[in-house]
Amino acid sequence: MKKFISILLVFCLSGCTVLDFVTDDNQNQTINSYKNDYKDTNTTTENQTQTKEGFTVKNSDNKNNKNQTKNGFELVDNSKKELQSLYLFYYEQLTPLQKTVYEDLYAFMKKPTSIYELKKPVKLEDLSPALYAFMYDFPESYWMWNYRYRIGDSGKVTELEFIVPEDLETKWAQVDAIADNVVAAVANESDYNKLKYFYEWIINWTIYQSNECDQDYTSVFLLKQSVCAGYARAFQYLCKKAGLKCTTVRGQTNESHAWNLVELNGKYYWIDVTWGDPVNDDGSQSLVYYYFMVTDELLFRTHISLNGQVPVGSYEKIDVFTFPQCTDNSLTYYAQNGAYFDTYDYYAIRNYILQKLYENPYQEISFQIGDQASFQYAVEELLKNNRYITNIFSEYFPGRYYYNAITKDDAGVITVQIVS
Repeated sequence: MKKFISILLVFCLSGCTVLDFVTDDNQNQTINSYKNDYKDTNTTTENQTQTKEGFTVKNSDNKNNKNQTKNGFELVDNSKKELQSLYLFYYEQLTPLQKTVYEDLYAFMKKPTSIYELKKPVKLEDLSPALYAFMYDFPESYWMWNYRYRIGDSGKVTELEFIVPEDLETKWAQVDAIADNVVAAVANESDYNKLKYFYEWIINWTIYQSNECDQDYTSVFLLKQSVCAGYARAFQYLCKKAGLKCTTVRGQTNESHAWNLVELNGKYYWIDVTWGDPVNDDGSQSLVYYYFMVTDELLFRTHISLNGQVPVGSYEKIDVFTFPQCTDNSLTYYAQNGAYFDTYDYYAIRNYILQKLYENPYQEISFQIGDQASFQYAVEELLKNNRYITNIFSEYFPGRYYYNAITKDDAGVITVQIVS
C-alpha cells in the first residue's frame, strides 16, 4: 500500500513569512487548491500537457525520453564536477547519502518533469535536508518549493511530484539576461565593490511590495517588486553569477525574515538588502547601509535568531544547518568611508562632519558609533541636551540655518543634513 502526502513549502516573508513546510493533517485534503489525484507515473505513455488550477504541468515520459530511466533522470556525468565549482553553503553540511540525493536533484532541475522517481528510495529525514539544501543553494529552483512526495511500502520516499511552469525556461532566460547585464557592469571591480553594487542595484530597481511570486527571485528581476525572500534570493543569484560566495538564510526579527550571508577573504558577513530599502512614512523608499557587511553583534540587535531546522513531515523538525560567526567590522559601509567610531569622540566626529560639509554642505552626513552606550550618550550630547551639533555647523555656516537629524538606534547611526 502506498500513501500520498502533500507538501507546500512557503518562502513568504510578508511581510515576511519564511520558508516552512506546510502540510495537511488530512491526506485527502488539497494543496494549492488542486485535488490529491496523483496517479502512478507508469501509466503515462506519451508526452501530454495537463492543467491543474491554472498551472501547466508537463508529464514525464519514461518510454520516449532517452535522458530518463525507470527511476528518473540519470545523473549527468559532469553534474558533480559542475557542483564542485560552485559555492554551495548548505550542500557542504549534508551527509554523503543526502549529497547523493542533492546531486540527482541538480541533474533533474536541468530537464524537469512533473514526476521525479528517486533512483533509490530514501527516508524522509534524508530527503528533506537534501531537498531543502538544494532549493536554498539554487534560487532558480523556486518552482520546486511546491511539491508532493510518495511513500512506498518500505516507508521510504520513492517519488516527487512538481508543478513545472510552462514558461520556466523563458523566465530563466529573462532573469539571466538582466542578471548578466548587472554583473557585467562591475566585471572589473573588486569583490567588495561588486557586493555593494548588487546591493544598491536591487534596492534602486525594486519596490517593496507583495505579489504573486514575491517569494522567488523572478519578482525582483521581472516584476521589480518583492519582499525579503525575493530580495535575498536575487542578491544571492547575482553573487552566484559573479562567482561570489553568498547564501540566503532565514530567521526571526519581529516576524519571519530572510537575509544573506557572505564569505569574503575567508571571513563572514551579514547583508540584509530588504532592510537597506526602508519604506518611509510618506511611502517613499530610501537606500541605507545599516546592515551591509555587518557583524553578529550589530545584526542580532534586531535579528533575533537564525533557523537551521528542516521540517520532516507535518509536525517534526530536525536541526541540520549551522552558521559561522561574523566578527569582522572592517567592511561595513561606515568603516569603509571613515564614518565609524568605536566610542563617542566629539572632536573626531566634528572633524568628519566638517570634512563632509566642505565637500557638499547640503548632503546627508551619516556616521556610526559602535558601542551602544556611547551612541546614546552621543545622541544626548549632539542632538538633545547640549545640541553640540549646532556648534559644528556654525563653524561652516556663520549665519542662520536649519537642519534635520535622524537616529537609527539599533544600528548606532546618526544622520544630519542642512536643509537651508
